[in-house]
Amino acid sequence: MKRTALTLTTLAAALAATLAFAAPGGGYGPGPGAVQNAECPQQQACGMGYGPGGGGSGQGYGMGRGGRGAGAYGSLMTEEERAEHRAKMHSFTTVGECKAYFDEHRAQMAARATERGIEPGPGPRMNPCDRMLNRGLLKPAG
Repeated sequence: MKRTALTLTTLAAALAATLAFAAPGGGYGPGPGAVQNAECPQQQACGMGYGPGGGGSGQGYGMGRGGRGAGAYGSLMTEEERAEHRAKMHSFTTVGECKAYFDEHRAQMAARATERGIEPGPGPRMNPCDRMLNRGLLKPAG
């Protein structure tokens, strides 16, 4: 009798754990601006960023139609502004120039987000200028 009760308890706990982890939830995945249509080949989500992964609920920090290289505020810029921003980021030769521009750009985009009633998201996990420096695309400051 005790053995049967222990077996049933173990099975119930295993089933509960399986159901808890199988439920849809948030995680890394396409943000709220993700698009699935003719613009996206093979039914891929074109938006990038933090957002619901696997069908979770709630809003995330999506990049919308910004795509790679647009940053977290890509959805607040026009196509021309995004192209100009990418070109500007790739035009720098030193990390100091890059960081000065990036800090100014981030402040402008945060102000634009606030004007539109959007709460500015967290900063990047790693400054893109540092990432470019680590890849050998920029020279160290000084």
